[in-house]
Amino acid sequence: MRLPHIPKHLRIWGFSVYIHCQYFMTGSHVFIRRSPEGTLEISQIAMSKQVTDESPKAFKHLAGPDPLERVYLFYGEDTFVLNKLIEAVAAKRFKGKAPDPLSWENYRASDTEAQKVIDAVRTFSMFGGPKVVIYQYIDKLNEADLQKLTDYAQSPAKAHLVLTATAIDGRKKSWKTLLNASYAVACPPLTEYTAASFLRASAQKLKLSPEAIDVLVSSIGPNRALLTRALEKLSLAVPEGQTITPELVEEHVIDTRERNVYELTKAVTKRNIPAALQALRVLIDQKQEPIGINIVLARHVRMMILLKLALAQHLSNDEIKRAMHLSSDYALKEYQEAIRNYSLTELYQLHSDIYDADKSMKSKPVPPLHVLSRVLLKLCTPAK
Repeated sequence: MRLPHIPKHLRIWGFSVYIHCQYFMTGSHVFIRRSPEGTLEISQIAMSKQVTDESPKAFKHLAGPDPLERVYLFYGEDTFVLNKLIEAVAAKRFKGKAPDPLSWENYRASDTEAQKVIDAVRTFSMFGGPKVVIYQYIDKLNEADLQKLTDYAQSPAKAHLVLTATAIDGRKKSWKTLLNASYAVACPPLTEYTAASFLRASAQKLKLSPEAIDVLVSSIGPNRALLTRALEKLSLAVPEGQTITPELVEEHVIDTRERNVYELTKAVTKRNIPAALQALRVLIDQKQEPIGINIVLARHVRMMILLKLALAQHLSNDEIKRAMHLSSDYALKEYQEAIRNYSLTELYQLHSDIYDADKSMKSKPVPPLHVLSRVLLKLCTPAK
């Protein structure tokens, strides 16, 4: 497939020319590159396998009748889930009661060597029963300490060692061995694509409309902790059995910061410069991270690009929603309204401007407010 010539390299967030999205027709990932003729080509490429969230299976294991494993390895960037898994281990070991200090020890790799932890887990608890030792952020360890944990995991004591890591390097022999020797659980963070599924699975008795799910994801983001808190608020505020609408979400869940993020993207959609600058000023006054605000703008523009490309392929609304991972017509309608004010060439250029703004904020002593203000002026000023 070929796209029209554009004046500048398309730059996608965090990479030069790579879009981490789903190809509209096949569901596979795509690569965009400039051809010798000066056009952009979209071609399919093989992707490394995405990490599957294994936490649901682990929670089921920890809630079931099977005994605790000798060694657990909970790894991933979703610290909310990592902490919940540790809580589940405690609940299983101590039958729902508070952990016994004689049988529960907690260490961090940043201030405790691996050998001390291994000695602790091998030390028998005289009165407390089988000991549970937590050792967090082991990806911060040097290779020698990591190897000690790997050796221990292959011949563990009659106790329970729970290891956590934010990231692992599966190419290294020590990590491979540790993964095989332990009950390993991958806990990747939610993405904007998987957040809707998480909400549907976690809603329990709540009747969330597809539109409400879209508002929750777009306003809060793919943050499992905040989305869980939002569901708790809705369960307290909305009578059981009542369908939860976007209006109820905005009334009971969305806080001032999230409202201002929403107002910012709406102002950009309408190319309303005063409203966009006002929303930006409020977010800066609330001490929101400028780079985070820039990421919100990047996503908004990126989604408009994807919709433009989908429409160019004459896809149906259902096909477009699947391609963009939108769960309702409500969210699609918002983007359809947004793209009326932009051409595809403009969006390519604007995404490049946002990318440049990110580099500027990270490398130059320019006030972030000035950088973001320039971005908003470009986003909101119609092309001549």
